[in-house]
This record gives sequence, structure tokens and C-alpha cells, in this order.
Amino acid sequence: MESLAQLELCQRLYKLHFQLLLLFQSYCKLIGQVHEVSSMPELLNMSRELSDLKKHLKEASAVIAADPLYSDGAWSEPTFTSTEAAIQSMLECLKNNELGKALRQIRECRSLWPNDIFGSSSDDEVQTLLNIYFRHQTLGQTGTYALVGSNQSLTEICTKLMELNMEIRDMIRRAQSYRVLTTFLPDSSVSGTSL
Repeated sequence: MESLAQLELCQRLYKLHFQLLLLFQSYCKLIGQVHEVSSMPELLNMSRELSDLKKHLKEASAVIAADPLYSDGAWSEPTFTSTEAAIQSMLECLKNNELGKALRQIRECRSLWPNDIFGSSSDDEVQTLLNIYFRHQTLGQTGTYALVGSNQSLTEICTKLMELNMEIRDMIRRAQSYRVLTTFLPDSSVSGTSL
């Protein structure tokens, strides 16, 4: 009985995984369509700018994580009087390529204003800074968009999901065939009679 429950669980997991794969493929198609629309002259594409900024912010974040002075909080930062002043300071840091300083400031702002525009400590600092930067750059504009990430990574993820889906399907088939074989095997606890 337990093996039947496990088999049913595997089948449901396969169905769920397949739905995830379909959802991801739809997402990839949507991204492809957005790339096609990006050639329209009335749209402003900030994807490259934000992708470069993300890459540099991740590098700065890695440097900060490796330096014990940064992680121990030995750096001194000014305490901001308002969220607007903090945002302006961060934007200046991003503009002047002072990325480590911007990352340290976002940490301070999260402690001053938790769960505000700066997010919480569990949110990705780099993504939060990208959101603030994009929001400021597009203030009062329409038709501006940015896609951060690469098509190559989406293709790799999709391929891996499909491979995993095939493996799950094969395991379920083997488990089903095993179940069929065990139902037809004679029970060794039953003694046989001869004629």
C-alpha cells in the first residue's frame, strides 16, 4: 500500500514538474516577444545599462563579502534624515561608480527603514539597487523597459528542466512496471498444493 502511495506521489510530482516546464517555456516566449518589441523606436531599452550595473554590483558585493572590515560593520556611514536623501545619495554613488558605498548605504537604510522602499534584510541588495535606479531613471517617462538576464541562461535552464522531466517520467514508468511485476509474482507465504 505504501509503494502505491509513493508511486502516486511520483506521478503527481511529474505532472507538477511538467506544468512548471510549460510555465517556464511560456515565460521564455514572453521574453522573446519583448525582445522583438524592443526594436520599436518609441521604446527606450535600458536592458544593457542595467545588466552592466548588475554585473558590477555583484562584483562589488563579492568584494564586500570577502573583506572582514565591511562585514563587521567597521565602516562609517552618515545616518540619513529621510528616505529621499538616502535614495539621492545611493543614486549619486551609482552614478559615480561607488558601488561598494551604495551597497553599504542600502544596508544602513534597511536597518533605519525596514520593509520600506529599501526592502528587508532577506531581499537581494543588488536587485533593490537596480529597482531604485530604474525607477529614478524612468521617472515621468513611458515606454522604458529593461530585461536583466540572458537568453542563453534561459535556454540552459529550459534544457535542464526538460531533461529532468524525462528522467522523472522514466523513473515513474520503471516503478509502474515494477508494480505490475510484483502483483503477478506468486506469494511465497502461501503453501502450494499438488494434484
